[in-house]
Amino acid sequence: MPTALAQALGGTDSAGDGLQTEVAPTAPITVDVATAVLRDIENARAFAGRVEAARTVDFAFQVSGQLLELAVDAGDRVAQGALIAALDPADFELAVDRARATFDLARTEFDRATSLAERGVTADAQLQIARAQFAQAEVALREAERHLSQTTISAPFDALVARTFVEEFANITPAAPVVRLQDVSEMRIRLSVPEDLAAIAQANADMFDIVALFPAIPGYEAELVRRAFATDADPAAQTYDFEFAIIGDVDPRLLPGMTANVLVSLRDTGDRASSVVVVPVSAIDTTSEAESTIWLYDDTTGQVRRQPIRIGLPQDNEIAVLEGLSGGETVVSGGWWRLRNGEVVDVR
Repeated sequence: MPTALAQALGGTDSAGDGLQTEVAPTAPITVDVATAVLRDIENARAFAGRVEAARTVDFAFQVSGQLLELAVDAGDRVAQGALIAALDPADFELAVDRARATFDLARTEFDRATSLAERGVTADAQLQIARAQFAQAEVALREAERHLSQTTISAPFDALVARTFVEEFANITPAAPVVRLQDVSEMRIRLSVPEDLAAIAQANADMFDIVALFPAIPGYEAELVRRAFATDADPAAQTYDFEFAIIGDVDPRLLPGMTANVLVSLRDTGDRASSVVVVPVSAIDTTSEAESTIWLYDDTTGQVRRQPIRIGLPQDNEIAVLEGLSGGETVVSGGWWRLRNGEVVDVR
């Protein structure tokens, strides 16, 4: 009976007093491989970008009224706190006066009711009514004062007036845009980057020198630093948006909307063109490692091992390897995410 059971489970019972199962050997993982080659490539790439303000905001009144003053014109530079626009405050000032008179009366009635209640002359219910009327009058006064404060718009930051939408003495409705302000305390450049470079740049921003030139401002060159990276790709062009900030003093002639030629080059590589080892982009291990790595395949033993490298700029479907390879090595170009050091693999 034990023997029959062992056979049913796919094992043997050679001793007759126990079960032994046979485990089928695991087939080696199959991977794609490629050869690292030495080639002359460009160490820099150029992209077209667009200048943008750090933020662009349309400002509107939160109350309705007649526009009494529009203190700015398109193209003006204004300091933080400067007046932008103001409504006629007369009706709002009258509302505050009415609310204050009601508040003063309610406070008097509440004080009187409190005094009478303490002497036992009046019922507690009358005191509660007086307290509620006083609280309502206080809220109405605060609301009227708030509406009065909303009759002006002031610049919340140093700004450039991009556009005005209304004229003086026009009747303004709440939330209707009055002026568009651009925060130019930091000028930024937005550009679209192909997916091969995006995969490297988002994780290795420190390895690049990035500068911008501007056709409208000859001779002005700006150093850039990365500020933001959009992870949703453009569905048509399959590109990713990067946003860079200009470091240092900004040329006053630079305006949002201008075009920029952005040059991305490897840091400390000397000449723009040099002879380096290149491998397929798909061979770079993109798992969460402290440094970029690649998997080397030993033709003799069939084993693989992880090799730390320093990567350069991708070009088409290839990427430069600045350190870690000398050329001629066989690298794993597909399937490396399943590997362990020293593992024996099959190759296609």
